Amino acid sequence: MPPASRLALVVLLGTGALLLGCGDDSPGGHSHGGDAPGHSAAQSAEGHDHGSGITTTVWSEAVEIFAEYPTMVAGETSAPWAVHVTGLDGYRPLTEGTLTLRFRRPDGAAYVHEADAPSDPGIFAPQPTIPEAGTFRLFLIVDGPQMQDTVEVGDVTVYERASDAPAPDERTAEISYLKEQQWDTAFGVAQAQKRSLQRSIEASGTVEPVPGQYAKVSAPVSGLTPAAANLEMPAPGDRVREGERLALLSPSGGEGSYADLKGRVERLEREVRRTERLVAAEAIPEKRLVEARHDLERVRAALESMGEPGGARAARASSSSGADASFDYRLRAPIEGRVHERHLAPGSRVAVGEVLYTIVDLSRVWVRVRVPAEHASDLQRVSGGLFTAGGGETTHRARRVVSTGAAIDPDTRTLPVRLEARNPDGRLKIGMMANARLLLDDRETGVTIPNEAIQTEDGAPVAYVQTGGESFERRSLRLGPTDGTHTHVGRGVQEGEHVVTAGAYQVYLASLGSSETAGHGHAH
Repeated sequence: MPPASRLALVVLLGTGALLLGCGDDSPGGHSHGGDAPGHSAAQSAEGHDHGSGITTTVWSEAVEIFAEYPTMVAGETSAPWAVHVTGLDGYRPLTEGTLTLRFRRPDGAAYVHEADAPSDPGIFAPQPTIPEAGTFRLFLIVDGPQMQDTVEVGDVTVYERASDAPAPDERTAEISYLKEQQWDTAFGVAQAQKRSLQRSIEASGTVEPVPGQYAKVSAPVSGLTPAAANLEMPAPGDRVREGERLALLSPSGGEGSYADLKGRVERLEREVRRTERLVAAEAIPEKRLVEARHDLERVRAALESMGEPGGARAARASSSSGADASFDYRLRAPIEGRVHERHLAPGSRVAVGEVLYTIVDLSRVWVRVRVPAEHASDLQRVSGGLFTAGGGETTHRARRVVSTGAAIDPDTRTLPVRLEARNPDGRLKIGMMANARLLLDDRETGVTIPNEAIQTEDGAPVAYVQTGGESFERRSLRLGPTDGTHTHVGRGVQEGEHVVTAGAYQVYLASLGSSETAGHGHAH
């Protein structure tokens, strides 16, 4: 008898005898116990017939087993089975390894048959022989480099005569989509589970800088940026520290220059001292002193806004550009962050007030979203949010609500809400578009499915439920709250059922009998 057809009945023969089923069911010590506890296996019997008579589908946490097998008759070698083994991680077929069929009798002994390798990728074709009639509990032991698992399939009946078997169920699946087709495309399923979800509100908006972490640095004086002294000025993307020098400016003379302001400060200081003496002698009204002090403070503020003089204050030589005697000034970074923009080059001329640098600290950002007016009453319960930005798929978390608008925009009928998010790696850029979901502080419990499983057809939500390995049903849904990842389903899907999360469009085409899904079939 060839190795692929080995079948053994293991019984208790006496001291030292081996009894499979009382301990480790799987090769290599991988055991789930005799009845494979710990699996949340779901089972579905199907009536469609690929020439094998009976079909069944079971899921474990790691493996899907779809088995098509004939009616079993005691003492007869069965026709070839078609056992489809799919790893749920990536939904790929098992391409190498063994499949062991373990038929456990009520007394704990078992008939064991091993298929050494798949006859086709993902498909094993064992032909077991069971010498006696009865009902046996079938376990399938998968052992390969891609996956190892023990899956409890359920009861298999072996009949004394073929005529004892009931007629096959002639039900036809609503939608048939073969395993070979599933394996050939991006496909995936997920189990509907009961869970508690945090309610949320969907909104869109933009990424904004945090005030105090965004600075425009303007030229405090007009003048030149000496080429030799500015060769290493920070470029866009460079990180700068607070107080770090950005550029060295050689101010021009004339009204409003440093020298002009410095001279005015000195004159006003003398004027204030003289006015103080005259007021003390009651020669002039005190109003004149108040005005003199005000003028002095105004000019001092203008002088201080130019920055700190650089180098030796005695160095007043004119630059090669022809600028009059003046001090060189260091233009410094007012905050720590990255240079976003630089609008000057070594040797260029700048005007007073001209924006030379933009610096952004991206360690934190704000996300300003516009919430539809119908959700305005819920905003007091917003505790944070989730969002994607820039068209990316990475989900970011906003842990703090900064502010909520006080008035609804009459044109857009939306209310602005600002959220704060950490951005340690700098992925979020100012101006990015964001799709957000504001999380409310109340929760609801119910049956949920992943959002990827929800399709929209004719304007209504639907899902495709896998009722068996190759059979599917289209279900209309009544949706409840969502947290952006999962959604409550009030109608259409039951707990434990499997919904298609990837490949739903191909199942839809199969439901139409589309030629795009034709040309595939079993070749077992």
